[in-house]
Amino acid sequence: MISGNSAFHTAIFDALCACLNLSAAEGIRLIHEAYAEPENVPRPPRNRNVIYWTILQDPASDPVSTEYVAEADSTGSHVPTVWTTLKYQLIIVCYGPACEEYACRIRAMLFLDGAGFPRRILRDAGIFPVPDPPQPSLLHEEEGSLWRKRADLTVSLRVRDEQTAQARNAITTAPAVIFH
Repeated sequence: MISGNSAFHTAIFDALCACLNLSAAEGIRLIHEAYAEPENVPRPPRNRNVIYWTILQDPASDPVSTEYVAEADSTGSHVPTVWTTLKYQLIIVCYGPACEEYACRIRAMLFLDGAGFPRRILRDAGIFPVPDPPQPSLLHEEEGSLWRKRADLTVSLRVRDEQTAQARNAITTAPAVIFH
């Protein structure tokens, strides 16, 4: 679903850049997708700000809703389409001296709507953030013999997944059997 879809990943990156009022070039230096192998993660200097994000399926992963539509195309065939709204969690981890500021700004700005704003960027990709996420958690993480500032933010998402089945021919005449 969302794990292999680069359009979703691009939309989330663009929305995070919009939250922080960054261009894509500035965002590439600051915002990174979380690494699959945490033991091999590069460690930036403690005084450098960096934001990691990942998407995880919500533990209560039953679909929120399912919608089915079968429309006839130009050839008269019916193409069934099923939209399922699935639950995900967007996990954002901010490191560095401004970690708390970045996490709070993302939380506040993520729900701004309008052209170029984060909510519109996500909605156009079929991603709908659930309003009022909890406040970011502030932590200190040990790195060697020093401590690194960290702020964690979790935002619930509803993602609209579209599945289109193969076209089926329409029934133009019903078979009739006459018994005497």
